[in-house]
Amino acid sequence: MEHISKSFNESYSPDRMDESQFPDWTIEEFDAIQENHAFSPRYRRAMRQTVKKYRRASRRRLSFPAALSAAAACAVLPICVYAAVTHADFFQNVFGNASRQSVASHEVMVDNGKGGQTAVTLPERTYTAVDEETAESLIGSAVTTEPLSVNINDHTLTINSAVRDEDAIVMDFTVTCDSGVKLFDYDDLSNETKGPQLSEEATFYFHVADTAEMIYIDTKGSTDTSLHGYYYGLFVFNGPLDDGRAPILDISYADSPYLSLPEAASIKDKHLEIPAAKALRPTAFTSESGGSLKLSPISLTVNMGKGLGFSAEEASEPGNLKTLTIEYLDGTVYEVLNTNDHVDNTAYLCGSDSKDGPKTAMVFNRLIDPSSIKSVTVNDTVYFPDQSN
Repeated sequence: MEHISKSFNESYSPDRMDESQFPDWTIEEFDAIQENHAFSPRYRRAMRQTVKKYRRASRRRLSFPAALSAAAACAVLPICVYAAVTHADFFQNVFGNASRQSVASHEVMVDNGKGGQTAVTLPERTYTAVDEETAESLIGSAVTTEPLSVNINDHTLTINSAVRDEDAIVMDFTVTCDSGVKLFDYDDLSNETKGPQLSEEATFYFHVADTAEMIYIDTKGSTDTSLHGYYYGLFVFNGPLDDGRAPILDISYADSPYLSLPEAASIKDKHLEIPAAKALRPTAFTSESGGSLKLSPISLTVNMGKGLGFSAEEASEPGNLKTLTIEYLDGTVYEVLNTNDHVDNTAYLCGSDSKDGPKTAMVFNRLIDPSSIKSVTVNDTVYFPDQSN
């Protein structure tokens, strides 16, 4: 038995796409897919291979989502349902502690891929109650309250509510099926690690285009016939999603279990607009060393290539972001990340490349008020609100 005295995120880094995870397709095919909104037979074969790898490699968070993020699915008519959805429930569920349980740092045993097990230290995660009045003032105007539903085989997927900025999207969703939901395998531990795995019986998968994501399942609120979860996505593919553009929900489905499809099997696609076109505005922060980051009430993106003293190679590794804290004007501190002390208060963290250099982005596990922040410290570098704008 091996023992690793690192945090789970360090030991099983999900932070960057491994090109070896995508057999048989090329950059040209990625571009063609995005431009033409069509799945070529070559792409379909590669995607199925990737999905199967994802199912076997349960600790790699990006392999399957990254495959789907490369394509915008063909448009179909979704079923739209308009009903009253309160902001309060959304705030408390996806940003508070109504459905998510705080956990202390602890050790678990995981398969090491060599026929044995490895001890891994999972980080402390703390969820806090949401002040609904503050939440309403911070993000209320951008929250969609028009549930959007689509029938997929014998299941119904409903996006109950969503909010986004240009770098991240957070959604509350349900999946229902009278004969039993067959989509994910999950438990409380999967919520602490890499999220649920696609079930062997699943005949579909859904995904917000151009995002890598973490899905958190409400294990207490879910039943055999109704799955309730939260989607934390980062627009790490193709850059930020500008204000005014609706995020796209991509759905890939088949007539039989997705993971056991033969190479020549038919895969169908649906795509629909999530009514969350309005983006929360970011606030810029800079450091004396030339570094920059931006944050909104729901997410933060830091340029790893400037101001942190990293080489180009080091900047491309999100694992080099060891600590991140936010100090408020009243002196209180939000410890977002501390890998040395096994603290992770992100909902999801991921690395990406951009024209401005390598960046690391994260969705917070709570709401923050950018106007009340005194400083943000990344590793040992302090960032202050940019006064130039």
